[in-house]
Amino acid sequence: MANRGLVNSEDPIEKYLPPNVKVPTYNGQKITLENLATHTSGLSEFGSHCIQNFDGLDTNIQTRHFFIECSKNYTFDQLYQDLSNTTPTREPGSKYAYSTFGIGLLGHILALKADMSYDDLLKERILNVLGMNSTSFGLSEVQKSRLAIGHLNGQELPFWNLSRPIEPGGGLLSSMSDMLKFASANLGLIDTKITNAMKDSHIIIKEVGSGPEAVYFHNTVTDYTPYVGLGWMIATDFGTQIVEKNGESIGGYNSLIALNPAKERGLVIMASTDVLDLEIAYYQYGAYDELSTLIWDLLTN
Repeated sequence: MANRGLVNSEDPIEKYLPPNVKVPTYNGQKITLENLATHTSGLSEFGSHCIQNFDGLDTNIQTRHFFIECSKNYTFDQLYQDLSNTTPTREPGSKYAYSTFGIGLLGHILALKADMSYDDLLKERILNVLGMNSTSFGLSEVQKSRLAIGHLNGQELPFWNLSRPIEPGGGLLSSMSDMLKFASANLGLIDTKITNAMKDSHIIIKEVGSGPEAVYFHNTVTDYTPYVGLGWMIATDFGTQIVEKNGESIGGYNSLIALNPAKERGLVIMASTDVLDLEIAYYQYGAYDELSTLIWDLLTN
């Protein structure tokens, strides 16, 4: 949408929201669309109507059930209230900290600008272009029969049916076949009308820096520095660049997509169990065991 001149990534988000929505600032600094896309907005992981800083490492099944139920009923009015009641703790753009709340808000803003639902916007601009016919927010009866149930410690978890305000931050369901189409498009193996936009999303914008978000890079044998682009994490040793995104769901899933565009190599791994049981999502952060070493060797050598 930025490439088409419909939005400007440097615009403050209040430009695209209803005038009655109070948007927080930090010492006069406003949150921009780019801040939302790079997780540098200063917003919390989730809105305060549920659990503002839910710990994804919580093994309590009851806590998971509560959050799944709460987030299923989250409304746009609550999204606006949570935004208005937020007090940023740092200047927008100054530090990376992952925010599902921020990505949900970004999806909502883009949908408002396009004058359609986020589901339809995603389908029209990306899914239909790439032929990703098994990727959606809702499930058909056929898709339900194919769904791999999420697990934690060997126990099945209820399906995490995210409400529309949160679904851009993690509610999309897909198949391995479709994710390989998405990987191929991002590697430039197929040429489409969104090829340039995909390349732009791989550009480094902000170093992740020290702290919890970078600890896995710093504790591995690899010598890669973590950065963030538009939605993607980017790891580089200043010779090789790996574009990647992991996923962790409280519904009992974790996953990884990792790409080396220069070598036209990519991989997708999806697991129907929590990251506490099998650390697929953590393989984003470098080589530290037999499987992660194999993955990084495939990507970089």
